[in-house]
Amino acid sequence: MAKGPLQNKIFLSLLGAVAFMFLFSFMLVPLYNVFCEVTGLNGKIYGPSDFFKKNNETYERQVNIRFLSTVNGSAPVTFYPTEANIEVMTDKVSKTSYVATNNTNKTLTLSIVPSVSPGLAADNIKKIQCFCFSEQTLGPYETQEWPIRFYVDSELTENVNDVYLSYTLFEKEREEAVAVNHEH
Repeated sequence: MAKGPLQNKIFLSLLGAVAFMFLFSFMLVPLYNVFCEVTGLNGKIYGPSDFFKKNNETYERQVNIRFLSTVNGSAPVTFYPTEANIEVMTDKVSKTSYVATNNTNKTLTLSIVPSVSPGLAADNIKKIQCFCFSEQTLGPYETQEWPIRFYVDSELTENVNDVYLSYTLFEKEREEAVAVNHEH
């Protein structure tokens, strides 16, 4: 059966749609990151802060920081903040910690994803030291305390008095296994 001009046009249209969907799927993560950065949604925090570079005069005020923790999926880990909330002064370094316990007889590799709420505050929470900057490893039945050193920039919007710092813990092997399963 010979191909007609209509069949060729449909084939090329479908081929173009498949190519567009393929390219769009690779662009989703960068587009999402740009969207979150522009809108302040998801409260993403990127890398270590520039605390020691700040020299200008600032307005100090007190801010309430509330700490939250989540263990994603069925990771066999107990994970919680040592303090539910603390009052901090802007531009003053504060510290607290989280505790994680491996509830299994195997070594676990963990990744931790931070977020800030409200999203408008994300740019004003400056982390100097955080366990979220790198993967963490817990031996069998091991408990570790992970410190956080941070400050709240005095440029935080004046109507924001409560900030939520949330950390979601993922078991690295399960995270990779789920990603592999979705690829096939």
